[in-house]
Amino acid sequence: QQGKALVFPEPTWQVEGGVRQAWALKSYEYVRLVNKVTGKVESHRGEQTVFPGPDDELLDGQVMQLIDLKVHEYVKILDQSTGAIRVESGSQGSSKQVFLGPHDKVLDNGKKKAVEIDGEHAVLVRDKSSGQVRLVTEKQLFIPGPNESIEKVQDLIKLADHEALIVKNKDGEFQYFYGSDEKRAAGQPRSFFLEPYAEIVKLCWSKGRRRETRNL
Repeated sequence: QQGKALVFPEPTWQVEGGVRQAWALKSYEYVRLVNKVTGKVESHRGEQTVFPGPDDELLDGQVMQLIDLKVHEYVKILDQSTGAIRVESGSQGSSKQVFLGPHDKVLDNGKKKAVEIDGEHAVLVRDKSSGQVRLVTEKQLFIPGPNESIEKVQDLIKLADHEALIVKNKDGEFQYFYGSDEKRAAGQPRSFFLEPYAEIVKLCWSKGRRRETRNL
């Protein structure tokens, strides 16, 4: 029996579980019900009133609210029935509202902010399907793909006239960068981003009578 009613049990009836509550869902709410007998999961979106079946219970333990994505936000969602990962974002010029399907699971602790790539910032991105790392410098509001992860947000390295920098590239070769126009080789940049797998080399100078301290 559902809704407003007076129910008088017959002598042979047995009430199972008592009176159960229905859910009056607003437009931004939803519930996911799992049938304890069959394991089937159903998702119900508002606005509506949802009455659970005899064997239904809340999958999430409560009424859920949609994921509201602003223009600079995104979320990764896993379809547990297929293993496919998709990226939902509000980067198409407006915000977006996302409801989880029956088998959906939010990854990486929920929604994230996209990275603003400009002349001062770049992003190192790893493709988990191939293990390769690439440097993204094209100006954009960057959102990683389903199989991508952001390894690091890089700041532009800018050398003053009196500064120099040693970089070891992915092949183990040392490269020398100078801020001075006189020392800098033709075509060598004064400001740049570190390429994938490259690292800055730090030199430590010793002090003391026996040069036992290397902290300069």
